[in-house]
Amino acid sequence: MGSTAIVIPTFNRRATLLLALSKVYEVLPTEHKVIVVDSGSSDGTIEAVRNDFPRAILITGTSSMWWAAAINVGIRKAQELRCEYVITYNDDNVATPQLFLSLAAAARTSPRSIISAVCCYLHQPDVVFFAGRMRAKRTDRFYYLDHDLPITTLGQGLRRVDMLHGMCTLFPMAVFHSVGLFDEVRFPHAFADDDLLLRAKQAGFSLAVALDAIVLNDRSKTGFNPYDRRLGLPGISRLLISRKSNFQLKARTWFLWRHRRSFVNFCKTWICDYLRLSGVVAARWILPPKTFRRLGLNWTRRLQRT
Repeated sequence: MGSTAIVIPTFNRRATLLLALSKVYEVLPTEHKVIVVDSGSSDGTIEAVRNDFPRAILITGTSSMWWAAAINVGIRKAQELRCEYVITYNDDNVATPQLFLSLAAAARTSPRSIISAVCCYLHQPDVVFFAGRMRAKRTDRFYYLDHDLPITTLGQGLRRVDMLHGMCTLFPMAVFHSVGLFDEVRFPHAFADDDLLLRAKQAGFSLAVALDAIVLNDRSKTGFNPYDRRLGLPGISRLLISRKSNFQLKARTWFLWRHRRSFVNFCKTWICDYLRLSGVVAARWILPPKTFRRLGLNWTRRLQRT
């Protein structure tokens, strides 16, 4: 496997980024480079990276750069450095000892694949929250595999899936030569990774999860969702308009339309998504947290084929 660039976008999360970098450098293979793309932080992030991690390639931008634009800047730098692979990596990740070696081994066995790590909770490192997604048969919805199950339930090797994520994912540079970079205009933050992954799949690249590559993530710092909190009217409004929300009306509608399998599927998925969202918001107020979590898991498993 050739040289690899780990691209980490960040904005005003100094302590979070420094923890991520410290764990990355503890296990970093010699042929890997780290590219940090800062979107105009004002909390001392830039100075801290320069002082504490001089090996990192630091690129500074402005606060107008969201996730997709920052990642694209890092990819262009990796192309200048003639890297053969890029790993998109969140600044709230914590690397485990074999993470990068396992991703590299998976890439050697499947060179035309985009490969994600299994994501577990930082504070529950034995519990899975991401091990791949599959597309439902009768809608355009993607459902999670093994969500909130013990990591011991996973096997080994590569799991072929219909959808990955951008949190800790290895891309052959050939992907970007083939389909271009992340669409920072239509999807500046949410859905940028999903959109590029589906474009790459249409171009002939396969999507897989390396089941023995594990990364921990602090879910409290990732995105904005209704599943782990009760939302009042301001929160609901933010859910529908924030670029960090997977339920932002504009980005979600564009994504579903661009990757629809049929007009009927688009309508059905869009309506069901927002009806489901309304149900989740209401249930978080009505049900005790433990009951909501238990019923939510059972409901998700029943809907996996719809």
